[in-house]
Amino acid sequence: MSTSSAVVPMSFGFIDHALVEEYLNLQPPAAIIAESKGKMIVQEGDFVDHSMLLLEGWIGLSKMLPDGETQIIDILLPGDFALVGAHYANKAACSIEALSDVRFINIRPHHANGPSKVMQHVREMMAAEIVTTQARTAELMLRIGKGNAANRIAYALLEFFVRLEDVGRTQDRSYVFPITQQKFGEFTGLSNVHVCRTLRRLERDGIISHPTPTRIELTDMDALCDIAEIDLESFREEIIIRRRK
Repeated sequence: MSTSSAVVPMSFGFIDHALVEEYLNLQPPAAIIAESKGKMIVQEGDFVDHSMLLLEGWIGLSKMLPDGETQIIDILLPGDFALVGAHYANKAACSIEALSDVRFINIRPHHANGPSKVMQHVREMMAAEIVTTQARTAELMLRIGKGNAANRIAYALLEFFVRLEDVGRTQDRSYVFPITQQKFGEFTGLSNVHVCRTLRRLERDGIISHPTPTRIELTDMDALCDIAEIDLESFREEIIIRRRK
């Protein structure tokens, strides 16, 4: 693990570079933490009392059964907050793993509770993040409970696109897709075989493509929305935090 006081130049969607830099200046103990792909940042059951702001990369939040079967319950993308723990709820409810190389900030309670406008903004964004996280978790649970493999995968690809688009991480209809098929299956509740077959079928039908091995393009957005059973504009309003004017 490494730390740095320098902020990566990027857009955070509802949180901009200046806000993060001001936060770091107000709270000297805060630092950007860098971890490599595959690193288990928090183990389920660990003591945690902080929030996390992801600056770069993808992070998975997961639960594991005694037999080792794992379900990723949420994936954090750049600009996302996660309320990992709190003063009166300080046992990690899930494990947190770097699905790619990542950079993030841990926001401790004594940092977040400050009286400044920056801290007020951070608290407002944390509250908004909880609401949008619940919204997308509900959508995913609906499809895991009632949808078929194509429905689940189409939904997940669209969710990633909408969230990455909001923070300027898409190029036309494509985005970097750094996670393995195994991790994608853990997120959608599918085996590697189901994930592989479904992605191949979608590609064969001209609905998605892979410009490079680590990039995915949503070639036919309308068809993907039909499979996922979502209205894209309504979906954006549901899971994206409204930016301040």
